[in-house]
Amino acid sequence: MPNPRGKNGYSNAESPPDAELEAKLRHYAAQNLPQEVRIANLKSDLNYSIRLTKLKELQRKFKIPRVRKPPALEVSRQAVIDKVRTDVSQGNGPNYFKTLLQQEGLMIPRDTVRTIMLEHFPLGFDNRFPGKKKSAIPRTPLNSNALDMGDIGLPIYGYKDKWSDSIPFIQFVPDSCTAAAIGHLYLDFIETTGGIPIQTTMDMGSEIGWQYAIQDALRSESTSTSFHTFAPEIDQEVYPVCRLIKSVHNTIIEAFWRWFKEKMGLNLKAVILVGKDQRIFSANVEFHLPLFYWIFVPLLQAKLEEFRIWWNHHRVRPQKEKNMPSGHVPADAFDHPQNFGGLDCLIEVPQTAVDDLRSMMTEEVGPRDAHLSWFTADFDELAENIYEQIGKPPSTLETAWGVFEKMVRPMADVIEL
Repeated sequence: MPNPRGKNGYSNAESPPDAELEAKLRHYAAQNLPQEVRIANLKSDLNYSIRLTKLKELQRKFKIPRVRKPPALEVSRQAVIDKVRTDVSQGNGPNYFKTLLQQEGLMIPRDTVRTIMLEHFPLGFDNRFPGKKKSAIPRTPLNSNALDMGDIGLPIYGYKDKWSDSIPFIQFVPDSCTAAAIGHLYLDFIETTGGIPIQTTMDMGSEIGWQYAIQDALRSESTSTSFHTFAPEIDQEVYPVCRLIKSVHNTIIEAFWRWFKEKMGLNLKAVILVGKDQRIFSANVEFHLPLFYWIFVPLLQAKLEEFRIWWNHHRVRPQKEKNMPSGHVPADAFDHPQNFGGLDCLIEVPQTAVDDLRSMMTEEVGPRDAHLSWFTADFDELAENIYEQIGKPPSTLETAWGVFEKMVRPMADVIEL
């Protein structure tokens, strides 16, 4: 008898709810994963075992977008034009925009994206041609020296997983050089990811004090803390809590900043500099700085999140000599390490522990808002009132300076009173 146990080799469990199943399939489509990988991930994520025929049936049922059935050409054309138009530096190629559009459910073949770009943005290809001499652009972050706009500064702090190459958390912060700010930010990271890594690698700066202490307290067995620790069994001699190195040697994250600069940073800088070039922003007007932050920081953070999603969903180039995943999608390796010969090493931390640490930090150095807010609560209330007064015009990076100009006069009148 060829099948004596009466089983077909696949789980006979009930199908997951449609909403949950559809969400997973759309998530896999956004990563452009091969069909066999989607099948393996359904088993891993939902304990739902199916074959290729069933997968195709489900994708038809939920209308999951596919590259082989792209949108109509005119829809694709307009979508590509809208995306490329925001690339002021013309530094990104078809693969970049193809991956961005995937996140919106638009599965457009690379060749189609390239053809549309050649037709409407031909100069970009010339600028990106290998060996083309690039214009001399200072390799500096988005800070006051690079922008030359008074005290405007836009530091970025992020966390990168070495094994999967993914970015689980990245954020603009008012100050990346104080221990209190980065300590509160690390608690935000724990809340977002649900836990801590076995080991963190940090620069040897003064800003790591609270971050180091939090990592050590949550991982180590200690009698000096009043809350439970979550990985005391892990040998610190084998897996240290933290590794401190010079910034120039922290290549995992330092090398990443070049990608951000080239893919998005230069474009954001160009948008911000419009305020200086057109004399909209004045460093001599006191309320211009918090108003800039009030309007721009949410928009810039949204673009930073867009970049994070692109990075996590783009395909890394294959490297034969690499003893970690390569030729993979970072988010897929992060979510399914077992499919790449890895282990899920996240140490789960409950919200109650994060709350205890937040309370401890608040008592010692002040609340989160005191270190991670870009403006005062009073200014926030004033800006909200004036924004409503001018009719709440749509605020995007393209319209932000226009909104700024509309808010300046009524705000000046209120402040002068």
